[in-house]
Amino acid sequence: MIKEQYQTLYAYGSHTVQTLLDKAALLDDGAYHVHPGYGHGSLHDLFYHLFVTLRGWRIALETGTQPARPKPSDFAGLQAVSVGLAEEGDGWQRLLAGLSDEQIAGPIVLMRASGERSDFIYWRVLQHLVLHSMQHHTEIAKLLTDKGQSPGDIDFLFYNG
Repeated sequence: MIKEQYQTLYAYGSHTVQTLLDKAALLDDGAYHVHPGYGHGSLHDLFYHLFVTLRGWRIALETGTQPARPKPSDFAGLQAVSVGLAEEGDGWQRLLAGLSDEQIAGPIVLMRASGERSDFIYWRVLQHLVLHSMQHHTEIAKLLTDKGQSPGDIDFLFYNG
């Protein structure tokens, strides 16, 4: 049951990201890339941050080692970051499908790129990413709403997946 809950939460996260990306696609490039003066930066910067974070943790959970960060220049526009985020949504579903409830409840050891060892409980990593993504989903929704492109209700309760 734990696995199914995380599969649903991650599917919801992917659905929410797609909703936000669809609204961002209605903006001109200047509005998409403008820094609001606070936070992680522009809409693009936030989407890229979500992508890099989800990718980094997924690969670390799959391999036990933190990967190198992708080059921002490889994800410079909305299309590239959209493809990356869609691939991460699929990657997370594949990862979660291969886990048991016991694995999710148990410990995991990860190595940082620096070689430093980090001990975690698997579900805490999964939950961290759900909450981390939620924070940035709301920041993106605010920026989109300020630009006349509200994503509407993105609450979990309204997700029908």
